[in-house]
Amino acid sequence: MKRIAANNAFSRTFVTLALVCCFTFCSESEHPVEPHAAEIVSSILQTQEALKKDHCPNGCIFLSFWDFDGTILKGDCSEGLKEGDKTVYRGLVELTIEQGFSSEFRRNETSQFEEEYRRRDRDLGHRNAYTFLTTQYGGADPQEILAFATRRFQEVYRDFYFSSSIKMWKDLEKAGIQNHIISASPHFFVQGATDTLDTSPDRINGVRLKMEDGQLLPVLDPPLTYAEGKTQTLQTIVQRIQSENPDKNIFVLAAFGNSYHTDGPFLEFVGSSALPAGKTKVVMINGGEAPAEYNDRFLKVEQNLTVGRQ
Repeated sequence: MKRIAANNAFSRTFVTLALVCCFTFCSESEHPVEPHAAEIVSSILQTQEALKKDHCPNGCIFLSFWDFDGTILKGDCSEGLKEGDKTVYRGLVELTIEQGFSSEFRRNETSQFEEEYRRRDRDLGHRNAYTFLTTQYGGADPQEILAFATRRFQEVYRDFYFSSSIKMWKDLEKAGIQNHIISASPHFFVQGATDTLDTSPDRINGVRLKMEDGQLLPVLDPPLTYAEGKTQTLQTIVQRIQSENPDKNIFVLAAFGNSYHTDGPFLEFVGSSALPAGKTKVVMINGGEAPAEYNDRFLKVEQNLTVGRQ
């Protein structure tokens, strides 16, 4: 009987230890990340510590800036994600047109939007296409679109966040570094990610429209957050934070993007900014081959792992 009791006790202990080990392993490996995530964060934190040592007599505020689509989110919240001929998820433009939010297209005219958007992008350029994508919502209530986008992020898009980007985002926040997003998607789309990123709305910026009586006007509220417009927005954010904290030093430590033509200018701006100690970290995620003007200017990494369905 004693032997049986001892065996049972050993079995219970073994099972308990196995469950604890399994829980720990599963928790740690639930969202596997690429090796570069830890290396990038470590480099940024080294610069932060170097600045804290001699350049923060009254305290410092540290910032990092991110593109969103293709950088944090695999795919595009506006246009969706396709892999070959398969639609992985549908984008907010198609869905909001079907919901009746567009003033330019009827609920059954998503294909007409797609044709016109591609024509403008091909013939008139990215700026024209991005502007057209957003201004079609003139007359709509942005809060209604935002509520729709928020549900979509909660139900679908959050599963397609890059696990390495989320790891870096959270580690930087934990270290006291503010993350800010500057996206070329409509402001009332990308702000739907606020809760899923556990951040505040004022740290997420997209293409804005002017407002009148609570409704959107079909007129951009500049700058267009594309290419050089992202740099202007970054500078405006830094200036605002500095004006709110006149006794503190503000340092931009890092920038993350995925497109040379969309994100290259603001990445270059951060990368060329001299710090009194350490170096800025500028990361191009899945950007492909660099144009000559950006060759060897950014750290290039590849990411595919996501926090949800693989």
